[in-house]
Amino acid sequence: MLTPYSNLMISNTNRYARQRDLVDQNLLKKSRVLIAGVGGLGGHIAQELAMAGVGTLILVDKDRVDETNLNRQVLYTSDDIAKWKVDVAAEKLRKINPEVQIVSVRGEIDSVTLPEFDIAVDGLDNIDSRFKLEKICRDRDVPYIFGAVEGFMGMVSFLDNTTISLEKIIKRRLQLTEVQVLSATVAVVAGMEALEAIKYICKKGILLKNRLMIYDGYSGKFMEVRL
Repeated sequence: MLTPYSNLMISNTNRYARQRDLVDQNLLKKSRVLIAGVGGLGGHIAQELAMAGVGTLILVDKDRVDETNLNRQVLYTSDDIAKWKVDVAAEKLRKINPEVQIVSVRGEIDSVTLPEFDIAVDGLDNIDSRFKLEKICRDRDVPYIFGAVEGFMGMVSFLDNTTISLEKIIKRRLQLTEVQVLSATVAVVAGMEALEAIKYICKKGILLKNRLMIYDGYSGKFMEVRL
């Protein structure tokens, strides 16, 4: 006889029930997504894609958890301070969705051996690393979703070998010694990045190709710039 809790022991047949009419779950399951950086943006992105049922998430990060991360990096708590981010993130994501394969790679994006992936999503925190990631993606002919946040603002674009380059979108500038970031802003931008990845994988919707979407959380407005 089934008890009220028997459904907890059943296979996750219904895990994706509320999205089955929106996406192709088989395509998501077969996909391999690289998330470069698992801090503020990357942690949110990884969580969203794990819940969506992406088959393999490849996490790349060189840092340990620091107390200053805790205002915006959702995968970490005070107990994780000084631990490697990719190790903690992998453990948390496996708990969120055991069906997703997690590959953790510790190191700089351009100094590690990366496995094959279908699309890369930006969770980085500096321009130079983003240029390196874009080059890797262009060399492999793989799309790259650019995302960045600062203060109340953020931006997202979809880049591949048919679009304008990142360097033409944003100019190099001196970065602030301590960039100010709100978790709520990070969540909005990361959600947009994760959605772009899902759209690409499932061949749904209109991608942000040659378009830069700018979010101004201070005024509550979105602005699209044609590139």
